Amino acid sequence: MTLQELEHLKQHILSEHSMDNKRKMPRVAVGMGTCGIKAGAVRVLERLYNELGKNPEVVLTHVGCNGLCSYEPVVEVAVPGQPSVTYYHMTPQKAGRVAKEHIMGGKPVEEWILPLSGE
Repeated sequence: MTLQELEHLKQHILSEHSMDNKRKMPRVAVGMGTCGIKAGAVRVLERLYNELGKNPEVVLTHVGCNGLCSYEPVVEVAVPGQPSVTYYHMTPQKAGRVAKEHIMGGKPVEEWILPLSGE
């Protein structure tokens, strides 16, 4: 994906969602710091966009560095009424499953959730 294509994707994502509705909708954020991009986050974002991008009920976005370099690509999913979940070592295939089972189905994919410290 070129920088121009990535910018177009970003603008499309931003234009699809108003600030008022963001708090009521599931939010999916892909870590796109340099380490995330090197680890394959662009392909993960593309897969999530293909699965969710046309759904006006889901906010798909990207964020910068989250300090989890060794776990990249990282995807955070926040579904209203549920605790936020961070998935690690994501691939496009894993992202497709997370989209279907967690974001659209409401059931987190336990085996890819980044454990919190102390657990």
